[in-house]
Amino acid sequence: MASLFKAPKPVRIDPPAPPPVPAVPSAVQASTQASTETQARVRRGIQGTIATSERGVLAPAPALFARKSLLGD
Repeated sequence: MASLFKAPKPVRIDPPAPPPVPAVPSAVQASTQASTETQARVRRGIQGTIATSERGVLAPAPALFARKSLLGD
């Protein structure tokens, strides 16, 4: 038996392009980035030690607003 329609042609799909190769940082760039990250980490550590609350240790609470700090006071 002959058919009235032709079989559809297969669709050609191109393979995806390979991802670009990331640039390897030079030794100078790597050391600069490492020292910058170290400085930021130290700075965050100092800030975390000093500012332990919203007021921080260096800014004591004003004397006008004496509030209870413990449950039984």
